[in-house]
Amino acid sequence: MSAGTGGEAGRQGLFVSLKNLVATLLAIGKTRAELLVNELEEEKFRLMSLWAKAIGAAWLFALGTVMVVCCLAVAFWEQRVLVFGLASVLFLGVGFMVFASLRRQMAQPSKIFRGSLAELEADMAQLRRHKDVQ
Repeated sequence: MSAGTGGEAGRQGLFVSLKNLVATLLAIGKTRAELLVNELEEEKFRLMSLWAKAIGAAWLFALGTVMVVCCLAVAFWEQRVLVFGLASVLFLGVGFMVFASLRRQMAQPSKIFRGSLAELEADMAQLRRHKDVQ
């Protein structure tokens, strides 16, 4: 009888340990998912802010540049073709430089999810250490 109850208690202990392990793994997964969602929200707000500022700045710079070119054309009315030609060359040159900068930036890898991946790596390392100890 005592052997039967000991085996049954061992099975119950094993079941409780397995249940605790699953609960721990679920808690870790939940924490990592929450971290991932937070990173996505932060990135979304950062990108929206950057786009709004970039569009506003581009519009204001374009308007200011057109106004400066018009003022120069009026000031140098006899050379207005030269003023408009030089302004066009300048605009195209700056446009190509911005385009090249954009291509360089697009070629760089994104830093999104770095925190989540680092935490998952730390969790995996800790699980490996714990497995090696047993």
